[in-house]
Amino acid sequence: MRRAADETIAVAEIGGTSVKIGFVHLGHPSGFTRTWPTTGLRQGATVAHLAALLRSTADEAGLKPDRVVATVPGFIGRDFDTVLHAANVPELEGIKLASELTAELGLPVRLERDVVLQLLGESVAGAVKGESEVLAVYLGTGIGAAYLGKAGIFRGGGWALEIGHMPVYRSRLTDAPQRIEAYASGATLADLAARHGIAVADLFQASAGVMQLAEALDDILWHQAVTIASAATLFSPRIILLGGGVIEMSGYPRALLKQRIARCLPCSERMPALDIRWASLGWQAAIHGAVLAGHDEDPH
Repeated sequence: MRRAADETIAVAEIGGTSVKIGFVHLGHPSGFTRTWPTTGLRQGATVAHLAALLRSTADEAGLKPDRVVATVPGFIGRDFDTVLHAANVPELEGIKLASELTAELGLPVRLERDVVLQLLGESVAGAVKGESEVLAVYLGTGIGAAYLGKAGIFRGGGWALEIGHMPVYRSRLTDAPQRIEAYASGATLADLAARHGIAVADLFQASAGVMQLAEALDDILWHQAVTIASAATLFSPRIILLGGGVIEMSGYPRALLKQRIARCLPCSERMPALDIRWASLGWQAAIHGAVLAGHDEDPH
């Protein structure tokens, strides 16, 4: 494998709404990015369509990639190849995406969870540059997390820290438990906005003086704090990194979220205050993170 400083890497961040593509060229982000609607992946020939987007974007950028790093918002098999579950892009499920995309492009492809690449990027050039023992939680359409220890990304038995899928107990024995995403994610906010006839982007600002809406948002914020604190209780990080589209919403109460995370932690009155930081690079953290992906560990 060539050194990262000598190669061009195409980075595709696949999301439920869009596919964002950028490049690392000679060890640095190229500055050229392109966003495509995910709808094209839903219309059949999913891998071929993704390959076409990558080729088209590379041609437009005037770059010739040596390899590809692609992110998936969901569960990836231990082979770093099979998409086990992708709730927001179900067309990917069951596909050996790295293998099939390699065959389409004739280039090596590394598959990675989106939150892992975001955390790696922030550790290279963002809010946790040079840090370790970092728990990252991203609140978006779903909820994802990753942990960067001194030895690198924590993998567990494969798909560690898919915390949005943590079950929430229900008393009726015949009912399957809900997942925490049902109470704390961007999808929850979208449903709430639709019920009140408000644009999602305006939810927090519109809640002033509207008691029912304010109470619903307050409940969602508590669920978010509990989710983050639960992961922190398991991993005891030095730093918590928070990011994602929900955090970026206008009027989102970041200070209140921090207070509630602290209240949810065990023995919070005696423990040193956690260092909570906000992601600073947006989705382009994935481009910075791609330099490390595939070089820090052997996926096989």
